[in-house]
Amino acid sequence: MGKKTFGFLAVLVIMAAAVMIIIKTSNGTDDEDSKSKKTVLHSIEEVADRLNSEFDSGKDGTAKLYISNSISDDDLKKVNMSINSMKGSIESFTTYSSNVDNLSDSYREVDFEYKRSDTMFVYDNIVNKVAIPEDRQEAIRLRNVCEKILNDHVKNYMSDYDKEIAIHDYIVNNCEYGFSENKDDSEYTAYGCLVNRKAVCSGYSAAANLLLMCAGVECKIVTGIATQMVDGKESSENHAWNQVKIDGEWYHLDVTWDDPVGDRAVLIHEYFNVSDSVINRNHETYSSNASKCESMRSNYYMKNGAYLYDVASLENYVRICMSTGNSHHFECALNGITVTDETLQFIYDYTGVESVRYSLEGSREYNILSVYINE
Repeated sequence: MGKKTFGFLAVLVIMAAAVMIIIKTSNGTDDEDSKSKKTVLHSIEEVADRLNSEFDSGKDGTAKLYISNSISDDDLKKVNMSINSMKGSIESFTTYSSNVDNLSDSYREVDFEYKRSDTMFVYDNIVNKVAIPEDRQEAIRLRNVCEKILNDHVKNYMSDYDKEIAIHDYIVNNCEYGFSENKDDSEYTAYGCLVNRKAVCSGYSAAANLLLMCAGVECKIVTGIATQMVDGKESSENHAWNQVKIDGEWYHLDVTWDDPVGDRAVLIHEYFNVSDSVINRNHETYSSNASKCESMRSNYYMKNGAYLYDVASLENYVRICMSTGNSHHFECALNGITVTDETLQFIYDYTGVESVRYSLEGSREYNILSVYINE
């Protein structure tokens, strides 16, 4: 019997999981009775579903699965992009290759080594009062931070929408987009976002997911491709964001893309509770667990009377902002309104206004106007 073993390090953009693969060769002499007892999985979605159920054991372990040979080892290397990262991740897997005469029934055994996530230990502790093992020190530190955030910013009397606003704004205001200086991949986790305060998209979405679920708001992580303009050219990359259920309806929530970058000095709410039609302008999900998001009722601008259709409405909205003390920055969504320097000249009529700077992000039907006064 020949045996070939090799390893590699694959840092996935979404999950940042280092997955090692070991291939072993067996003679493939399964008899028909043993085959009939095996459940052969024929898609990455089926594999992910089975692995998600393994995480529910509450501890690290090994899962022995039977995988159709139509799924390549290269596909399996990306399995962390399909499983529920809230629950855990695959650390490595060993695949046993068998020679099977009937190619239509060809399959192999794959043993997955998995690790339950710190976020799941934290969730179980805060919500279900399950003790965190003493050897999971990062989980304990993350729990302590989460408890303080929830105690300081989320109250039981708040609506799910208000809890979501509080958690979204806290993350944006307290986390910087970037990579860990310790090169420990923590930026891909809720720990990186909430404890180290430095994360990338998967860390932002994991943190939002954890805090929202601990606050009793139904939420999940979705993954896919996001496209944006970089130096005048379209650039696409793997991305993670959330879907949140508010008043019985699902919405997209992208905390990462609401974080200020470049010339934009403050957070905005462009991706706070948007529909499929809005998110699909520059996001494409490949998560099998994604829900349809058809409503805009709980969209930030809709809820705050800041979704505007004409210049008169824009002028009235600015008047309200200025009269309520919000005189340095405000944001709104425009539908069909063209904005130029001349459009905003009326703001100079207000006492004390010396300079007006603004930015526009989005499409004609959902164009986010951010105005900065005396900045």
